[in-house]
Amino acid sequence: MKNLFKMVAILVIAALSLNAANAKDAKLKAEMMSAWKAQGAAAQKVTKGITDKELIKWMKEDRDFVLVDVREPKEVAAGTILWMDFKAIPRGMVAPAVGKQLALKPSQTIVFYCKFGIRSAYAAQELQKFYGFKNVYYLKGGITNWLKQGHEISNLLGELKLAK
Repeated sequence: MKNLFKMVAILVIAALSLNAANAKDAKLKAEMMSAWKAQGAAAQKVTKGITDKELIKWMKEDRDFVLVDVREPKEVAAGTILWMDFKAIPRGMVAPAVGKQLALKPSQTIVFYCKFGIRSAYAAQELQKFYGFKNVYYLKGGITNWLKQGHEISNLLGELKLAK
């Protein structure tokens, strides 16, 4: 019985300390997310954004641009925006892709997109600031807004559209 009491006491202490750690982790995560969003908003202010309607117009006009999804591979697998000159380059790999064969070149018009428009604004800002790219844009609201506006995406299952 004594050993059982000790085990229960140890489990209770462990659970309490785990909850305290989780609370600290949650607070740190919230602080980091807030800072990330603030930096993203700053990046959006200094880069050119394009709306879903403008992007659709460019597509219908058959404009010459590269559409780059900067989300992580698992996110990309869920679905992408259809365009003939499409590349999936995770956000952290955008700078290394500059100038590489079949990758990103300063002479191109590039539209980046991500889930909400923050990572894509970072990517556009990075190419402008450090590599001198002039024609870089980010999709305002990202693929989330794209879907909310009723536009299609494609994945291994085919073309998908959210029902309104």
